[in-house]
Amino acid sequence: VLEPGCCFLTNLKDHFGFNSMNSSKPPHDEEKQAKAIKGTKYVLNELVQTEKVYVKDLGAVIEGFMKKMEEKGIPDDMKGKDKIIFGNLQQIYEWHKNYFSGELEKCLQEPDHLAKLFIKHERRLDMYSVYCQNKPKSEYIVVEYDAYFEEVKLDLGETFSLSDYLIKPVQRITKYQLLLRDFLKYSEQAGIECSEIMKAVDVMYHVPKRCNDLMNLGRLEGFKGKLTAQGKLLQQDTFYVTEEDSGVLSRSKERRVFLFEQVLIFSELLNKSSSTPQYQFKNSIKITNLHIEDNVDNEVCKFALRSQGTSERFILRAADSGICQAWVHDINKVLDMQQRFLTALQSPIDYQRKELAWKQIHTNQDLGKGSNALLNEM
Repeated sequence: VLEPGCCFLTNLKDHFGFNSMNSSKPPHDEEKQAKAIKGTKYVLNELVQTEKVYVKDLGAVIEGFMKKMEEKGIPDDMKGKDKIIFGNLQQIYEWHKNYFSGELEKCLQEPDHLAKLFIKHERRLDMYSVYCQNKPKSEYIVVEYDAYFEEVKLDLGETFSLSDYLIKPVQRITKYQLLLRDFLKYSEQAGIECSEIMKAVDVMYHVPKRCNDLMNLGRLEGFKGKLTAQGKLLQQDTFYVTEEDSGVLSRSKERRVFLFEQVLIFSELLNKSSSTPQYQFKNSIKITNLHIEDNVDNEVCKFALRSQGTSERFILRAADSGICQAWVHDINKVLDMQQRFLTALQSPIDYQRKELAWKQIHTNQDLGKGSNALLNEM
């Protein structure tokens, strides 16, 4: 661990364009700036040191539990399931151990490298999405063979259980975002240009969100189709849903709703008190058949959905108007995409003409904005 000192602060100033503190600034401002730069140093140190602990924890699974299971042998009825338990953890371990940990350590001397590192590896970090999608199945198997894994733990002399270790990647991918937010906060206070750091924070907001989305999908039971064939998951949230059929209203029920590019799925939350909830499929509407009504009953938190060719109607009440607006916006967007796709298939020449006209309108609007901006500056 690098000790706090002027050498490190000098490096930070050099890399961020603060080769010397501005002598024209009042002493109080210089003090605040130096304190903020020191704050970025502590965040970097925490990133590096916690990364080392994380790699060690992953090693306890790969070099410990997995090897011991090979030596000990696994129960006959577990054969084939052992690969599901660990998912792509070996891939995650090797990347962090052989590459990412070292790159983070370089950031102690090159702090401006930090944001670039996360932006550059956004696609690589998607391996956590694969891990998280598999996690619910993994949890189920570990619980099923709890006695066996307890034996392995005792054989290894481990303090922590396999479950304790398998949650580490989920925790780590969230931790990156929190630490980057702190790094951004101190960088802003120091007067450092933060556009790249903000991009990195945005990247590390979306990566854990995708992980959480996929982990929830892994807990959805009873859907007959392939979830992977339904396109990108656009939204998921909890609503109170009232079903209406031929004018008859059901009692309002809590439902977890998933919006994909191809289908909208309603599910029931099971075992609410559990830290690992399960979702039971209840209903679905294909996007090609979907119709939406917003501001139902003149309420900003309500919208309704129905499937073409049926008398069924679903009235959804969101927790707040912001959630409702986001869903209405995304549903309308996916419906518009579907319509444009169908038009392109049915009348390709007409579609191309409309697209060119639409692009021309937007180009002219952008040019107009640019001209107005120039006039305002003159």
